[in-house]
Formats: sequence, structure tokens, C-alpha cells
Amino acid sequence: MKDLPKVIYIMGAPGSGKGTQAEMLSQTLGYHRFSTGSAFRETAQQPTDLGRQVKNLIDNGFLAPPELAAQIVIEAIKKHVTAGAGLVFDGTPRTLEEAALVDEFFAKNNYGRPLAILLDVPQEEMIKRNSKRRFCLGIKSDFPVITEEDAAKCTAQGGTVGMRPDDDPAKFATRWDEFKKRTYPVVENYEQTGILKRVDGQGTIEDVHAAVMNVIQAYNAA
Repeated sequence: MKDLPKVIYIMGAPGSGKGTQAEMLSQTLGYHRFSTGSAFRETAQQPTDLGRQVKNLIDNGFLAPPELAAQIVIEAIKKHVTAGAGLVFDGTPRTLEEAALVDEFFAKNNYGRPLAILLDVPQEEMIKRNSKRRFCLGIKSDFPVITEEDAAKCTAQGGTVGMRPDDDPAKFATRWDEFKKRTYPVVENYEQTGILKRVDGQGTIEDVHAAVMNVIQAYNAA
């Protein structure tokens, strides 16, 4: 495919499948996948004041400051897009302030407009998903553990399989409120400007990926 956007955002509430779909899309397109959440979790593991601050935010279901999030996103864009690689972001941008900073960077550098895809999943389904999902924890970049092969890979890397602190059902209400109050306005803004498309995120992983690819192909044909 040609004439694709240099940057694609996979957006959605906690548990909507952003990470899984971003990974599948990056493999299909040959793009680099960048998880802002993973970058924050790596920062949270550092024995610094910033690391402890970010860890406290994450563990309690709150979003990181927009300026920090935008800085991480922009640095990733500089590294990969400037080198000619496409980039798939998982869960970015999360606030209007962050979006404004990143959009300004796009405009100044003539990168064109990103394409944003929202995975639409009802709150009840996301609560169910979050209570069940497990990750490989204790390593530099954690990843979802879905199969026995994933669990074996986790053990081989020295990690342990478990639930992220922010996936605790007691914390989900905070994460959902953060999404609705701070991230959903970004969705509405991008939808109004024509760069965001919605995809039903309730099907199988393969069905959702096919729907995402339909959006990509429609963009390519536009």
C-alpha cells in the first residue's frame, strides 16, 4: 500500500484492545509500534523522583501529565518517522493538551495529518475484559499473556504473569472517568476534523483487525 499516513493512532478506553490491534497493525503494515503506556511503565520502574511520580499515577489509574506524554510521543516520531518508518501508536493522544502539542509538531514539520482509529467497546465489556487480562510483569516492556506460549516466553525473560495494578476492578472506575473526561474530548475533536474513524471493537481479534484494515484501505483510496 502507498500514500498511507506516517502516523496512526489506535485509541480506545482501557481494555478495548488497543495494544493487541496496534501490534497486529504494525506487523501487517511494517510500521513500528510504540506504546506510550509501556514507555510510562518503564519510566515508573526507574528509582527517580519522576519514576516514583509516574508509578503513583499509573498504579492509581490516573493519566500522566500532558506535557510529559507529548514529549514521549514527539521523541518517538522524531526517531522513527524522520528515519522514514511508519509509526503505530497505542493509546495516544490521551488529552486535548497532549493532542495540541503533538498536532503542532506535525504541522511545523510538514508530516501531514495522522489517522486515528477508535476501538468502540461498551463499558460493561471493558470491565469484564480488564478483570481477566494478564500481563508479563517485572520486565522492561510488559506484554499481554494470552496463550501458554506467551506464559512460557514471560518466564524465559524472567517475568511473572499477573494483573497490572491499574487493572484492579476497584481502580477501573477511575480509569474510565479519566478516559471520558480527558480522552474522549480528543476523540470528538478528531472526529469533527475528519481524522478519526470508529471501529466496533467487540468482535474477535481477527474481525477487529479486518475492520481496522478496511479503514486503512479506505484512507489509501481517498
